[in-house]
Amino acid sequence: MRLRTVVRGGLVALSGLAVVLAGPATQPASADPTLDDAKAKLDKIEQQQRELGEQWAEVKLQLGQGKQKVDTLNADIATQQRRVDALRTQAQQVALTRFQNRGVDITIQLVTSPDPESFLSDMSTMGKVDQNMNSLLQDFQSQQANLADLQRSARDQVTSMAAEEKRLGGLHDQLEAKLKEGQALVDQLTEQERQRLNADDGSVSRDSLRDDLNGSGLVDDGTADSRALAAVKYAVSKVKIGQYVWGAEGPSSFDCSGLMLAAYRSVGISLPHSSRAQFGVGRPVSRSELKPGDLLFFYNPIHHVGMYMGNGLFVHARNPRNDLEITRLDSYPAYQGARRVVG
Repeated sequence: MRLRTVVRGGLVALSGLAVVLAGPATQPASADPTLDDAKAKLDKIEQQQRELGEQWAEVKLQLGQGKQKVDTLNADIATQQRRVDALRTQAQQVALTRFQNRGVDITIQLVTSPDPESFLSDMSTMGKVDQNMNSLLQDFQSQQANLADLQRSARDQVTSMAAEEKRLGGLHDQLEAKLKEGQALVDQLTEQERQRLNADDGSVSRDSLRDDLNGSGLVDDGTADSRALAAVKYAVSKVKIGQYVWGAEGPSSFDCSGLMLAAYRSVGISLPHSSRAQFGVGRPVSRSELKPGDLLFFYNPIHHVGMYMGNGLFVHARNPRNDLEITRLDSYPAYQGARRVVG
């Protein structure tokens, strides 16, 4: 039994930040803890893992949003720069026209003009040129100031992202340390103790799952949205083959919010990769109103999510020790509420 922490093949790379996640390490047992003590310690460690993992997911989500904001700002800067350049060219042309027509004394121009009436009309136009010049200069200054504001916002956003990337690296280090701590504890147990550890955790054995268990025949009561049922079908299909991997969203490795994301992505619905962010999706439903496809949330603050299947069961990516499971809802702790994504 190995606890894993891998993000997209073992590498986190965000805006220049690269963190290679090391493989799990084992440590020699210093004592033979009782199974109850081991379970209590492991439960605490795994809760800390979930909390750190959720923080990591939130920071990663913020970084993705920050990158999108920088991209938008850069596009706005390019548009604004073109606007400023066009105004500069227009102002230069107006200034040149003004210079060319004001280089000779107006009286001489009037006397020597072959068409005095046309000249006087031109002079009236020159007054408008002056007005246009003033308007252009004001517009130019305003647009130049807007450009400077956009450039400053982009610089501030990049600075903020650098700080978040540093924070992401720190969270990764803490998470990896907790995974190693949990692995060391598991390594102290015998195979029989490990089996007993998982014997009464409310999960449905993988070996007992029918090959055709696909989220429709088991759970469909005729009231759930077809897309929600398809999402359940996707999630359940991953239970026998899926592994729990921090930051993963498929096709064979997932964390808890990554499994929800992938399941609904398979039916064309986008979800954020964070259980706390997913808690803001859709609409709330009471426990008595649960239907297949509803997202279930656990712990306070929220740092775990699963998908309701019906019949009191839900599917989730539980943790690196248990991977993906189907679990009885009434046996899982710290239920906080549910959200309906569709239907």
